[in-house]
Amino acid sequence: MDKNYLSWFKALDIALQDRRDCFHLLSSNVYEPLDMLENHIKQNWDELRRLQSYNNDWGHPVLKQLIAARYGVKPANILLTNGCTNATYLAIISQVKPGDTVICETPAYQPMWQTAELLGAKVKWLKRRPPHYGVDPDELAGLIDKKTSLVVLTNLHNPSGAHLCKKELAKIARAVRRKNRKTRILMDEVFRDFVPDQPACTIDQVYLSTGSLSKVYGLSHLECGWILADKKTIDRISPYFVLSDGNGSRYLESMSAVVFEYLDTYLSRSQDIVARNRKELVKAAGPLIKEGLISNDIPEQGCIWFPKIAGYRNAGKLTDLLARRYQVYVVPGKFFGDAGRIRIGFGGEAALVSRSLKKFTDALRLEDKSVR
Repeated sequence: MDKNYLSWFKALDIALQDRRDCFHLLSSNVYEPLDMLENHIKQNWDELRRLQSYNNDWGHPVLKQLIAARYGVKPANILLTNGCTNATYLAIISQVKPGDTVICETPAYQPMWQTAELLGAKVKWLKRRPPHYGVDPDELAGLIDKKTSLVVLTNLHNPSGAHLCKKELAKIARAVRRKNRKTRILMDEVFRDFVPDQPACTIDQVYLSTGSLSKVYGLSHLECGWILADKKTIDRISPYFVLSDGNGSRYLESMSAVVFEYLDTYLSRSQDIVARNRKELVKAAGPLIKEGLISNDIPEQGCIWFPKIAGYRNAGKLTDLLARRYQVYVVPGKFFGDAGRIRIGFGGEAALVSRSLKKFTDALRLEDKSVR
């Protein structure tokens, strides 16, 4: 199995593209709202044509105004990027230099710590422990040293779906500033819109917030990502954007501006999908939890779950077996730093999620019986 999560996922996505006999619980996105997007493009065709007339060298100004209004910042506090992974990458390379210390949560989204290591930084690990996967500010402060340039966190936590509230974010910021006033906190908020909350950077300027239209809204192919931070930080990151990306797409940014005009409609759709699928997950996984085959609370928000599989120190063996024998696909926890778990995504179409969960639970029971 590939040791790189994104490479593994891309290869599998290509291999399964035309397969109709598979049971998918891989994706961490809500599925694409293509009909809704098509209708909004048709309804706003003249507006889209008008938006094409704008210069977007530093991001489409109309889109930046809409993002600013949505998240309570100024346009000058926004850098548009090609998705959230790109936003997180740019934020890290602009803040970290060789020899620095970077503190990264674990379990963690792999590209965050990989980027820090590629830059020559020393990575220290901040444990987010089950079942709640919170952040202990005192434990975090104890990891910070004179060379710590960046702390890297996610909210909602990827892979567990745990939520850090405003009070918790404020405590984390105070703990970091108390130990090293030069240390910044990068908060990947690509899942945050699942909860009625505000970006971390509006709570304390020690934070850089990143986000996109991908996970919550299912619109990853619009490549609409952003970094929110104080203007000085945005100005520091901007040269890296020019070197790596040159320019964003005026066409995609114009389409994203139209989406932002209807963002509450997209959000309502996503919330309905996830609420319905969560009920299916509770119904399917509840008996497994009672039987002791699987453990960990199902999060009340988001569209991902990170359960532990009983009897497996390395659940990668189980995920391989599920794929090979039952055509059931989940993400091995080893990619997030906890090999005994798996990540299940439940943002797909209701019928697909329902039948995939049933196949997963049936397969897990069969394998448990064969072991016994």
